[in-house]
Amino acid sequence: MPVTFINLFEVPAGREEAFRLLWEQVNGYMQGQPGYRSHRLHRALADDARYRYANLATWESAKAWRDAHDEGFTKLVTQPQWREFPSTPALYEVVHTGEDTASAIS
Repeated sequence: MPVTFINLFEVPAGREEAFRLLWEQVNGYMQGQPGYRSHRLHRALADDARYRYANLATWESAKAWRDAHDEGFTKLVTQPQWREFPSTPALYEVVHTGEDTASAIS
């Protein structure tokens, strides 16, 4: 069953570029792992939002996601620069879906 990994990042104003460079390293690595399906990185519209970035990644299973967190991943995320960007990660399963039916009707 597919799962969604959601990770919320606290990124101080003015440090967006530094965060994005680190995130791109990790994201590039994860894209090459078995079971990776897709991702979306979201940025908050408000500069004072606690979580300025939200990463959503879809994996084919919880096992694939766990297996991807190997030595290579650990090496990337334990770089000292990451301490500046605290995060709140969690793995989720879909329990309900929906769509805007009004916009689907022409």
